Amino acid sequence: MKDYLIILAGSPRGGEETWNSMYKYVKEPLNADLAICCSDRWNQDTSLFKKANYVWTFKEMENYFTEYYEKNFDGTWMDYFNMGKDTGLYSSGSIHFVFKDIILRNYIEILKKYKYIIYTRFDQYHTDVHPRIVSDEILIPEGEDYSGICDRHAAFPSKYSRKFLGICEYISNSESLSSSRSFINCESTFEDHLKKEELIGKVKRYKRSQFTASLNGEHTNWRVAKYKIYFKQNLMMKYPTEFMQSISNKIDKYGFRSFFLLDKKLLLNYLYLRTRINLGKLKNLNS
Repeated sequence: MKDYLIILAGSPRGGEETWNSMYKYVKEPLNADLAICCSDRWNQDTSLFKKANYVWTFKEMENYFTEYYEKNFDGTWMDYFNMGKDTGLYSSGSIHFVFKDIILRNYIEILKKYKYIIYTRFDQYHTDVHPRIVSDEILIPEGEDYSGICDRHAAFPSKYSRKFLGICEYISNSESLSSSRSFINCESTFEDHLKKEELIGKVKRYKRSQFTASLNGEHTNWRVAKYKIYFKQNLMMKYPTEFMQSISNKIDKYGFRSFFLLDKKLLLNYLYLRTRINLGKLKNLNS
């Protein structure tokens, strides 16, 4: 049995180039197995389904509140989601939490067969080799915290799987409503859940080496990608700050010349955005 299991959970977005970056920088260097968890609405004639060791699909739901939460949970989950109606928690987080619960209820024994789990999304475009877990730690990339902690990607010892995946139980407990936060979103919920499970002290941040990608026109439950990645056919970035940080970290690690030889297309996009940012600052100074 291999040490690592990668779990891609959510909607299979991002396209083949994005997924190829995961194979290149995560799956192959870590010699990891791959599991994918998504609804049955998606086309399975892709490299993901061909390469996956496990395919965990479920019937597509039109309304996750009535078709999943009401059938599986009592408690105050609806009150909790209502506190984040304008932050992405209600529209997007509520769906992502279901994937975690489905895996927890149905596949936890498979996770226990591995030493480490990498729980992530389909739309993460990786720019460098994923770090290995070297101790009793939970690895989360730096940045994109939004008053909490980034919930798009985490690597952790499999012994913490039950606690990590149990976020639906957290939001269904009335104690979650007593949060003193004035801003409730996916990231703050994730952080508070880790605190409740006494996992927050094990979190170790690593230099970001991935950004959220999207094919032009892809459906999304929250943020629509508006920024084109030039020289990459039909590929967009959702959050420029993620992209800039990932590329900057790789330049710092390998040097400008080496990075140019590794991926000149991404580097040219970085230089273009850096120029736009600097021109914007200059314009503001002169206004």
